Amino acid sequence: MLGTVAFCRQIKCALAYTGFVALASIFTMTFSVFDRATTLKKAFRACNVEPLVGEAIARYYVDLSAVRKTEAIEGVNTILDFQEPGEYTNILFTGHRGCGKSTELKRIQKQWEQDYRVIYLEVDEETDINDADYTDLYLIVIKQVEFELRQLKSKLDSGLLTSFEDWFKEVTKEDERSVESSISVQAEATLGPEAPFLAKLLVKLLAQIKGSDKSKTTIRQTLQRDISRLKADINLLLSDAYKKIKDKYPKGFLIIFDNLDRVTPQIGDRLFFDHGTQLKELNCTLIYTVPISVISSPKSLTKDFSNLHIMPMVNIYQFKRDRCDLDYNQPGLEGMASLIEQRVDSEAVFESREQLIDLAKASGGNVRQLMQLMRIACRTASTRGHNKITSEDITYAVRQEQFNFERFIPDEHYPILAQVCLKKNIPKDLIGQLMMFNLSVLEYNGDNRWNYPNPVVRQSESFQTALQNAQLP
Repeated sequence: MLGTVAFCRQIKCALAYTGFVALASIFTMTFSVFDRATTLKKAFRACNVEPLVGEAIARYYVDLSAVRKTEAIEGVNTILDFQEPGEYTNILFTGHRGCGKSTELKRIQKQWEQDYRVIYLEVDEETDINDADYTDLYLIVIKQVEFELRQLKSKLDSGLLTSFEDWFKEVTKEDERSVESSISVQAEATLGPEAPFLAKLLVKLLAQIKGSDKSKTTIRQTLQRDISRLKADINLLLSDAYKKIKDKYPKGFLIIFDNLDRVTPQIGDRLFFDHGTQLKELNCTLIYTVPISVISSPKSLTKDFSNLHIMPMVNIYQFKRDRCDLDYNQPGLEGMASLIEQRVDSEAVFESREQLIDLAKASGGNVRQLMQLMRIACRTASTRGHNKITSEDITYAVRQEQFNFERFIPDEHYPILAQVCLKKNIPKDLIGQLMMFNLSVLEYNGDNRWNYPNPVVRQSESFQTALQNAQLP
């Protein structure tokens, strides 16, 4: 049956490209392994905005690569495939927040867990995402690798470990007693009884970095004063760890740093431009998620990183450089609609399929925005006593998202947003980076790389006024 579903999805995509949208929709509704939501409450629950994990990937995942007009995911997989045992690389993976990166990274994790020992990390769980530093990532890497080895019933070379611990004690002025007295009972239980002093110290340091500005500054300055020693010792331990796992995982460790795309443009510049070299110098394969604002910088990211992969919005528009109001790309709209149809029985939940397509148009091709709008529409319809989502419910949901954007977009951004609509490009400065970061401008590609204002922003009065002024002779 799973093969049938995959086959039918391929047929739907092909039909959509040839214009048979209604028939494509029938294929989606006819074949389904899982029960789809048939009420507003169930639809609300099914359209969770969080990334898909575990069984939810098998249940809800829809391949949108054809309508994204990109080979970013395939490109990452090719690099991991071509890499030989004992080789290391660094991959940058970027795209707007909410475009589906985390789900794709989870699929990469699953696909390569036979060749690599994959460590998937959400950086905001490990350190202060609002002020992340490359030294934090160094500490996170060795903490997780040491933990993974113990999970595999192995451990780091005692001589290397003792040497590293002794250096750490010296530079941090910490010892077993000070560390034992400060880590929580919960952290102690998570580490396990076999955890070495280094593991406990790293837990303490990272907790201090995340929780205290003063401690954070002190720890980072201390480590940066002897960064060459820190890096060298970590690489010795990483090389030793690889020897311990290479029989089972011939390509070594693959560490995925997710949620780094949440750092501000300023922090992103510091990480990937000021310290890009340091991020490349660890002896393991690393995937870093990167804020999309970083690729909009006048600085050159490819100077330090050659493997940059961009996951754009689903292309719901027909690109015309000289037109402000673009026509819609039907296959792209159908692709976005299929994300909802994979979870929801559209005939049971929508008054007509037109409302579902209106949601797709308002999403801008952003998966999370689509799910947010769907959830607002479900709540609105239920609050108003509707059994199904109506056009008025969709209008209300879109307006609420519009208001959310209006609350944080500075007045001085609207004339620039109007120029983005007219020219399809953002300025290569801090304002351009901020507009990409806060999703008021989205990036698309295909035969061309281009930008366009978020559809919920385009309908705001401030934007329309700025656009009229920009078009005056």
